[in-house]
Amino acid sequence: MRDGGFDLEWTEENTYEVTASDGSELTKDVDAALEQLRLACLDRWDHSITYLFTETRRNPEKQDDAKITAACLRKSGLVGADYTERLWRSENDTGSFSFDEYDPAAVQCRLDPLGLWRQG
Repeated sequence: MRDGGFDLEWTEENTYEVTASDGSELTKDVDAALEQLRLACLDRWDHSITYLFTETRRNPEKQDDAKITAACLRKSGLVGADYTERLWRSENDTGSFSFDEYDPAAVQCRLDPLGLWRQG
Protein backbone atom coordinates (compact mmCIF):
# COMPACT_ATOMS: atom_id res chain seq x y z
CA MET A 1 0.00 0.00 0.00
CA ARG A 2 2.84 2.39 0.83
CA ASP A 3 4.29 1.80 -2.63
CA GLY A 4 1.01 3.18 -3.96
CA GLY A 5 1.03 6.16 -1.57
CA PHE A 6 -1.44 4.81 0.96
CA ASP A 7 -1.41 3.63 4.57
CA LEU A 8 -3.65 0.85 5.78
CA GLU A 9 -4.60 0.27 9.41
CA TRP A 10 -6.55 -2.77 10.61
CA THR A 11 -9.25 -2.17 13.22
CA GLU A 12 -10.25 -4.38 16.13
CA GLU A 13 -13.32 -5.46 14.14
CA ASN A 14 -11.00 -6.92 11.46
CA THR A 15 -11.82 -4.18 8.98
CA TYR A 16 -9.41 -1.56 7.73
CA GLU A 17 -9.00 2.15 7.18
CA VAL A 18 -7.05 3.54 4.24
CA THR A 19 -5.42 6.98 4.30
CA ALA A 20 -3.06 8.85 2.00
CA SER A 21 0.55 8.44 3.16
CA ASP A 22 1.23 12.13 2.71
CA GLY A 23 -1.72 13.13 4.90
CA SER A 24 -3.72 14.61 2.03
CA GLU A 25 -7.43 14.07 1.57
CA LEU A 26 -8.20 10.64 0.17
CA THR A 27 -11.47 11.66 -1.47
CA LYS A 28 -10.06 12.07 -4.98
CA ASP A 29 -7.86 8.97 -4.72
CA VAL A 30 -10.36 6.49 -3.29
CA ASP A 31 -10.55 4.43 -6.47
CA ALA A 32 -6.75 4.34 -6.75
CA ALA A 33 -6.45 3.31 -3.10
CA LEU A 34 -8.95 0.50 -3.50
CA GLU A 35 -7.26 -0.73 -6.67
CA GLN A 36 -3.85 -0.66 -4.93
CA LEU A 37 -5.35 -2.53 -1.99
CA ARG A 38 -6.84 -5.17 -4.26
CA LEU A 39 -3.73 -5.64 -6.39
CA ALA A 40 -1.04 -5.37 -3.74
CA CYS A 41 -2.73 -7.00 -0.80
CA LEU A 42 -6.09 -8.67 -1.04
CA ASP A 43 -5.60 -10.76 -4.17
CA ARG A 44 -2.14 -11.84 -3.12
CA TRP A 45 -2.27 -12.30 0.67
CA ASP A 46 -5.57 -11.55 2.34
CA HIS A 47 -7.55 -14.74 1.92
CA SER A 48 -5.26 -16.95 3.98
CA ILE A 49 -3.83 -14.46 6.45
CA THR A 50 -7.10 -12.80 7.42
CA TYR A 51 -8.85 -16.13 7.81
CA LEU A 52 -6.09 -17.54 10.03
CA PHE A 53 -5.89 -14.36 12.12
CA THR A 54 -9.64 -14.23 12.65
CA GLU A 55 -10.02 -17.90 13.49
CA THR A 56 -7.04 -17.91 15.86
CA ARG A 57 -8.37 -14.88 17.72
CA ARG A 58 -11.99 -16.03 17.97
CA ASN A 59 -11.36 -19.70 18.73
CA PRO A 60 -7.72 -20.35 19.70
CA GLU A 61 -8.35 -23.87 21.03
CA LYS A 62 -10.21 -24.93 17.86
CA GLN A 63 -13.40 -25.82 19.68
CA ASP A 64 -16.43 -26.89 17.68
CA ASP A 65 -17.75 -23.69 16.08
CA ALA A 66 -21.39 -24.77 16.24
CA LYS A 67 -21.07 -25.61 19.92
CA ILE A 68 -19.48 -22.32 20.97
CA THR A 69 -21.69 -20.18 18.73
CA ALA A 70 -24.96 -21.83 19.76
CA ALA A 71 -23.92 -21.53 23.43
CA CYS A 72 -23.14 -17.85 22.93
CA LEU A 73 -26.50 -17.24 21.23
CA ARG A 74 -28.33 -19.01 24.06
CA LYS A 75 -26.40 -17.08 26.70
CA SER A 76 -27.19 -13.78 24.96
CA GLY A 77 -30.91 -14.56 24.98
CA LEU A 78 -31.25 -14.33 21.20
CA VAL A 79 -32.39 -17.94 21.03
CA GLY A 80 -34.05 -20.26 23.51
CA ALA A 81 -32.54 -23.05 25.55
CA ASP A 82 -33.71 -25.53 22.90
CA TYR A 83 -31.54 -23.97 20.16
CA THR A 84 -29.08 -26.69 19.15
CA GLU A 85 -25.73 -26.88 17.45
CA ARG A 86 -27.40 -28.86 14.67
CA LEU A 87 -29.91 -26.05 14.09
CA TRP A 88 -27.11 -23.46 14.03
CA ARG A 89 -25.22 -25.53 11.44
CA SER A 90 -28.31 -25.80 9.28
CA GLU A 91 -29.04 -22.08 9.51
CA ASN A 92 -25.41 -21.17 8.93
CA ASP A 93 -25.27 -23.38 5.82
CA THR A 94 -28.31 -21.67 4.32
CA GLY A 95 -27.54 -18.17 5.63
CA SER A 96 -31.09 -17.92 6.92
CA PHE A 97 -31.20 -17.50 10.70
CA SER A 98 -34.13 -17.71 13.11
CA PHE A 99 -32.73 -14.66 14.95
CA ASP A 100 -31.63 -11.22 13.81
CA GLU A 101 -28.08 -11.89 12.61
CA TYR A 102 -27.35 -8.14 12.74
CA ASP A 103 -28.37 -7.74 16.37
CA PRO A 104 -25.28 -6.61 18.33
CA ALA A 105 -25.42 -9.80 20.42
CA ALA A 106 -25.43 -11.94 17.26
CA VAL A 107 -22.50 -9.99 15.86
CA GLN A 108 -20.68 -10.55 19.16
CA CYS A 109 -21.33 -14.29 18.92
CA ARG A 110 -20.13 -14.41 15.31
CA LEU A 111 -16.94 -12.43 15.92
CA ASP A 112 -16.04 -13.54 19.46
CA PRO A 113 -18.25 -16.43 20.64
CA LEU A 114 -16.00 -17.18 23.60
CA GLY A 115 -15.79 -13.56 24.75
CA LEU A 116 -11.99 -13.57 24.59
CA TRP A 117 -11.17 -10.20 23.04
CA ARG A 118 -14.17 -8.14 22.00
CA GLN A 119 -16.32 -6.10 24.32
CA GLY A 120 -19.78 -6.48 22.80
